[in-house]
Amino acid sequence: MYEIWGGWVITSDGIKENYSLAIENGIIVDMGERNEMRKKYKFDDSIGKYHRIVCPGFVDAHMHSYQIATKGLTADKSLLEWLKKYIWKWEGELTKEKAKACAESAYLHMLHCGVTTFSDYTSVHHVDEAFKAAKKFGMRAVIGKTLMDRNSPPKLQQGTGTCLKESEALIKKWHGKNNGLLSYAVTPRFAMTSTDSLLRGCKKLCSKYKVLFRTHTEENRNEIKWEKKTYGESIIRHLDKLGLLNENALLTHCVWTSKKDIGLMAKRGASLAHCPGSNMLLASGTPDIPYMLEKGVNVCLGTDVAAYYNFSMFEQSRLACLMQKEERHDPYAMDHTRAFAMATKNGAKGLGLHNTGEIKVGNKADVILLSTTHLAFSPLNDVISQIVYSSFPYAVDSVICNGKVLMREREVLTTDARKIMYRAKEILGVKK
Repeated sequence: MYEIWGGWVITSDGIKENYSLAIENGIIVDMGERNEMRKKYKFDDSIGKYHRIVCPGFVDAHMHSYQIATKGLTADKSLLEWLKKYIWKWEGELTKEKAKACAESAYLHMLHCGVTTFSDYTSVHHVDEAFKAAKKFGMRAVIGKTLMDRNSPPKLQQGTGTCLKESEALIKKWHGKNNGLLSYAVTPRFAMTSTDSLLRGCKKLCSKYKVLFRTHTEENRNEIKWEKKTYGESIIRHLDKLGLLNENALLTHCVWTSKKDIGLMAKRGASLAHCPGSNMLLASGTPDIPYMLEKGVNVCLGTDVAAYYNFSMFEQSRLACLMQKEERHDPYAMDHTRAFAMATKNGAKGLGLHNTGEIKVGNKADVILLSTTHLAFSPLNDVISQIVYSSFPYAVDSVICNGKVLMREREVLTTDARKIMYRAKEILGVKK
């Protein structure tokens, strides 16, 4: 048993000062005022300092590790130009070695940003490399093979049967492995590249193996026109008819989703992965997040790298607030406490993880320590407000996932960070 402690601990019951968590077998088994906890237990190790904030680990509910190599090339592009000219070209030429380098580089970046849990849309090929990297790092990961059986480049489009057969093989190989840290998600890319036969097959896999269903939805107005022409209704309604709109569904974007369909999402228990940075960079639009929250939709946050350029959940939390305030000319449109919840406990719920995302007894020890010695916390007046509006990844001091210390005082313990960065520079260069 060891302790994690700090001058401030963000628990499910509020912020506690000079507080300690007792960790055993990866679980928070007790917590309380530090002096009392040290009398109560004989800890084998102690992680923390008085000028540390103990915070739930961030949950990146939507990102694409295999796209990270396009960093710097896709700025100031439209969605379709970004996708067709750069992303699909890169993914079509992806090798096993490059997939490994992408995953390891992305996960290293996330670790430095205080992310303990993430949802990774990989690509059509070499999905095993992402699972191997997540296992090496010791992070909690929900990973899926991207499915495309129509309207796609030849190197990425597969037959419906192949999509489903390969997905099932990956589920059997990886779902629930590494002490439950690894999970699978059935991942059709979006409606325009997924036939109904594929979506029905996805439904069968999700029901059979009790795994998450993820897809991109209504990010662009051109999608809405295509859906109406193809289905005679929205993709949200169509997914509902196929039995895919339920509590195991995590939809990404929903920028142009109608209020009626938002109500349907809430009724079915579906979650949303909101990616404010990506929506702003690609000028996709502003989803009605306050209305979704009001109606009871579980809203998470995602970085959507490589449609955005970094894995900072501090930044996504900040943008989630600022986007809504600016859109509505209302300073009360989105407050920092809701954004913080979206980046932590809401993300865990959206990924079907019910024992993480909050610091409380019985939960997994997925926590990070933030240093208050940086200017972002000088002075320290409101812990959560300053995490959302003032802080950056450089404040992340230590990262613990499932009770295992992955990074301590900025030193990554589970892998060779320098080797990963060197490999990324050597093999991931992309020519325009």
